Amino acid sequence: MSTSVADEAAALEAEAEQYPDERGEILLEAADAWRRAGRLDRAADLLSRLIIDGGEDGCLAMVQLAEVRFEQGDIDEARIVLDRLAHDAATSDGHCTLVAELLAERGDLHGALRWYDRAVARLSAEELRALNGSDGWMQMSSVMLRNRRDVRRRLGLVPDVTDELVPATPPQRQRIVDVDGVREAVESGRVPGQVRMVIFQRQERAEARRRWPQEHDTTDDEHYQAAERRWRELADDGVPTIRVVPATVTDLCEFADRVGGSPLDPALKARYSETLPEERTIAWPPPRNSPCWCGSTAKYKKCCGRAV
Repeated sequence: MSTSVADEAAALEAEAEQYPDERGEILLEAADAWRRAGRLDRAADLLSRLIIDGGEDGCLAMVQLAEVRFEQGDIDEARIVLDRLAHDAATSDGHCTLVAELLAERGDLHGALRWYDRAVARLSAEELRALNGSDGWMQMSSVMLRNRRDVRRRLGLVPDVTDELVPATPPQRQRIVDVDGVREAVESGRVPGQVRMVIFQRQERAEARRRWPQEHDTTDDEHYQAAERRWRELADDGVPTIRVVPATVTDLCEFADRVGGSPLDPALKARYSETLPEERTIAWPPPRNSPCWCGSTAKYKKCCGRAV
């Protein structure tokens, strides 16, 4: 058992008592940490308690509990949990998508397709209309539809009416997941026209440090100065446009829940950045007398814009 991960899980359980309004979300993280630490029984116990509470967190707990049961080799119990989820009134298209991805990863493509179909059935008329818009490819439901289409192709099925709903992805900037990815693209001669970098501004970073202390173990000044230095290097390497994407912990976690993934994954952050309109991003570098991109409220020239 990983001691550090077990310590993280125990700390999260204690934290859930301190923040009752976020109890469900924190216990879901704790259960995942117990699972990664090899304490599957402990994870299952936490998840079972959340399922009793019901609601959205209860549905997410059922998804995670099914994954735990699969890891324990108790396939029948996992199927029972998923059957319960399928009949729960609080089950959303996001929950169905998570199950579909879980089953697809396990090689159960027929089961995955059934859950993708459940997700499609839960899309609202407004969501379906949005898929037909000019930015339909940016809707989170379009990710689910593309994955469903991929499963059907792997099963050798011909396209159906739902496959026709998948928005075409327009030509766009290359997805860059981190600074190293940008450098690799530049070195290979594929200089991206625009790069988006997801950051937590100062006030939001305090919440990120509380939630993920091991991921944010430097001071704010060290963190933002390092980012400023990296971006200056990219600009010197010929990257023409860098845009800062201020994220909130809540929005990023909700996006991760919807598409299935970790909010700490650089690739998921890149996907998140692509869903935001240009007006919600900050052109870097900002004018010297404009507010600094880090959220300090100081002018850029007196904050991160100083010589690094």
